[in-house]
Amino acid sequence: MERLDPHKARLLTHMISPHYPNQRIMLITDGRCDLHATLFDFTKQKEFEFEVRTVGCELEGFDTEGHAGCRLEVMGLRAPRYNRHAKQYENIYLTLHPSHLEKETTAILKKLYAVIKNAGVLTVMVEKGAPLLKRLDAELEKSNFVAIGHVDIFDDYEVVTAKKLHGWGS
Repeated sequence: MERLDPHKARLLTHMISPHYPNQRIMLITDGRCDLHATLFDFTKQKEFEFEVRTVGCELEGFDTEGHAGCRLEVMGLRAPRYNRHAKQYENIYLTLHPSHLEKETTAILKKLYAVIKNAGVLTVMVEKGAPLLKRLDAELEKSNFVAIGHVDIFDDYEVVTAKKLHGWGS
């Protein structure tokens, strides 16, 4: 697991609006980096719900103890939907190896679009130089995401953000 610079990782929490209580944040990860630790601390402090979904990995040393709103569970990317009990999320973070996304990019992004609230932000961390990075913007547009942007704050990752806006898709 790669350790992210804590200061730079905290910058990713700025995508979460501090003005609204009771927000739901989801992280889907294969354990490539330790963003889960930063998001855990942030959501615990703000008393937000935080769901960590792991894909083919275990997060060693990650303990949800002391954070009543945190839930850790294993998930498969081929699941028919990515939420439980019709929950929707204000922010979804995706830290998966490009090989997980390359085969079924559009299907995965459409499932994420279905579980993100209007005006919600999807944040995808992709390794720099990955072939997926070249076509990710088009895949996001095809999945009805808008306001797509790239943030270059990490040495090894490109951060791609996109929003779901009311009336901009199906």
